[in-house]
Amino acid sequence: MDATGREVRCTEDADKANLLTDFYFSIYTEEIEEGPRVSNKIYNECEDITLTTQLVATKLSQLNISKSPGPDLIHPRVLYEDRDVIAYPLKLLFERSLETGQLPADWKYSTITAIYKKGPKSDVGNYRPVSLTSVICKVLESIIRDHSMKHLLKNELLSNQQHGFIKRRSMALQLLTMLDNWTEALETGGQIDTIYTDYEKAFDKVPHIRLVKKIASFGLPQQTVRWMEAFLNGRQY
Repeated sequence: MDATGREVRCTEDADKANLLTDFYFSIYTEEIEEGPRVSNKIYNECEDITLTTQLVATKLSQLNISKSPGPDLIHPRVLYEDRDVIAYPLKLLFERSLETGQLPADWKYSTITAIYKKGPKSDVGNYRPVSLTSVICKVLESIIRDHSMKHLLKNELLSNQQHGFIKRRSMALQLLTMLDNWTEALETGGQIDTIYTDYEKAFDKVPHIRLVKKIASFGLPQQTVRWMEAFLNGRQY
């Protein structure tokens, strides 16, 4: 079935790829240029990212060399093995990208692979899009993420109930916490009410205009906000 629920039979690879592409584009969130209103509250401002050769080298040493390269065909093993040589040139490249708020064209290309999840294999909605992007760009993304998360946690901008995607707050810890709460409630004769929700295709539906405004309102550096906005705009697949 296609994005409209209409049954379509495809036998050629190109037709299958186009069908998947149409479906993935159909689930994106479209917003007006101004975007919705976001709180104007300004939190403590965060300083610009300070890059060092050692920081870049450390990030390169943490690469998973078994992963596939992105569209630029630069394999993570190459970056890992040559980390001591290329750390300084990459530092200069990263600094320039942050200062100008611009990204090399190769960093905006993604190779999309459709991974089967569950259900009928004939339904295009049962395939998850996995993007292969530039490994070099991922290194800078990791640095920006660490810097941003440090600011968010330091200023308590994330709820203590937030688990997942946060260091030392895994989903397993959340389950253990809930188990303790439920056990205590049962032992004391309390009541337990549970609501389960599922955000379908949550990452694919994140509205970019709203996201950028929210990031800016949290006091992240204008340099970082500008880079993130450039990262999200004009992507090619």
